[in-house]
Amino acid sequence: MNDRNMRLHYHFCHVITRPLFKSLFKFQVFGAKNVPKTGGAILMMNHASYLDPIFIGAAVDRNLFYMARSTLFKPGFVDKFLRSFNAFPVQLGAPDRGAIKKALQILEQGNLLLIFPEGTRSVDGTLGKAQDGVGFIAYRTKAEVIPVFIDGTQKALPRGAKMLKTAKITVSFGKPINMDVYRSCEPSREIYSKIGEEVMARIGELKRERQSRKN
Repeated sequence: MNDRNMRLHYHFCHVITRPLFKSLFKFQVFGAKNVPKTGGAILMMNHASYLDPIFIGAAVDRNLFYMARSTLFKPGFVDKFLRSFNAFPVQLGAPDRGAIKKALQILEQGNLLLIFPEGTRSVDGTLGKAQDGVGFIAYRTKAEVIPVFIDGTQKALPRGAKMLKTAKITVSFGKPINMDVYRSCEPSREIYSKIGEEVMARIGELKRERQSRKN
């Protein structure tokens, strides 16, 4: 599938899924205005289910690129299917220079990139620690960094489940993180770590805000 066909395929699926999700999952999006209409930007989102990339893709009006665990890219149909939705592989557990380089190229080209800072799905919805490479990517680019919280996918398709369930799903976009504070400092592991900590803290704030609206 060439680039043009991939874009058409992505756009077609996006047009179909949004109204479908609203009907089946009472899908709602909050803070969409915080996502820039143009230019490179990183969406940093919690990870609770295999459904997350599908719903975040339906929540934004732009083509979305995202990292996915390399073991998911099985030769044949699965590999082609994931790549048709702008996914690219990343190896977990150790720095993946190839994936980081790919991520920076995507941002330099003015695209929207989704990163799951925790690196893996949460078992019970609890937010985890950001992976080491998250802060590095955020530091090395001029792109905006947007915290995002997705809720409900852990109920619709929890980790280990094989059957889809009905659940209300929401996506909340926070305001961009002020990266000037970090990018004005000399690069170091400490700075990268602090960026990761703030990313998760901001996602935590969105989570608490969403929970307060439920009550």
